[in-house]
Amino acid sequence: MIEMRQIQVFLAVSELLNFSRAAEKIHLSQPTVSGHLKTLERYLKVELIERGQREIRLTPAGELFHPFARRIFALQKRAISEMALYAGAETGRLEIGGSNTPGEYVLPAAVGHFRHRHRQAEITLKIGDSSSITDLVGDGKLELGLVGVAAPKSDFNSRICLEDELILVAGLKLSERLEIPEQITLEELKKLPFILREQGSGSRRVLETALSKKGLKRFSELNLIAEMGSAEAIRQALKNDLGVAVVSNLSVDEDLENGKLKKILLPGEPIRRPFYLIANKERTLSPLAAAFRRFILKMHESPESNLE
Repeated sequence: MIEMRQIQVFLAVSELLNFSRAAEKIHLSQPTVSGHLKTLERYLKVELIERGQREIRLTPAGELFHPFARRIFALQKRAISEMALYAGAETGRLEIGGSNTPGEYVLPAAVGHFRHRHRQAEITLKIGDSSSITDLVGDGKLELGLVGVAAPKSDFNSRICLEDELILVAGLKLSERLEIPEQITLEELKKLPFILREQGSGSRRVLETALSKKGLKRFSELNLIAEMGSAEAIRQALKNDLGVAVVSNLSVDEDLENGKLKKILLPGEPIRRPFYLIANKERTLSPLAAAFRRFILKMHESPESNLE
């Protein structure tokens, strides 16, 4: 019969395409990894990995087997999670994710306060763009995600957790040098050096929709000088007077308060967006994840009483 260790070995080798790195990842010796893989291939009567002198790669049979292996491994994790739920334990390991803004400016504080109540819990926080975090929750690699883009209702349980505002910001020196007024028109915005978030970012999607409603049909109409992969990278660029950017007020609140950055008003209504707390519909949350979900939703409803 196929053993779970063989599935784990195959997944590690197929994803890293390197026996030594795969062995290191799953804490086995390289000969043991090779032995498990050969045993699996003998059982299946096919070669899964093509072993070259300089590189290794999946064979067509390996490509076919890979999605089944991922599902088998995910199902094992789900079975363990279900048994923990049955046992009623609220300790153990919790893996959650956040898109860049909530991952950097909301979840760390929430995790810290939650840990005061669940000191035996081990919590891992993964940060990425909204698309990647949604995919990880969908694949069962994360139990919960806090993202800036609504996930498909057919696959995810989703609930608005808090609201954010996107604002146009510039460094003080750049603002003075370019004589940027307190409020600008769309035509004036097009002339400013603009920094944009990367593809897949929730704030980028929200900004694209909002600017389209204001009359800007494409980002190419802006004077784009850079694309950056995180709110913190853009914040540092703004503080160094590289350009202007539309960012979350959460990421620059402190800099606006101490006068390092300047807020510039855009025409029309403020740009607001919700953050969604998402979970995989096909997965029952572990007791720890369920407790964290209740905690962060309650924290949003009554922040002051839950941050003590």
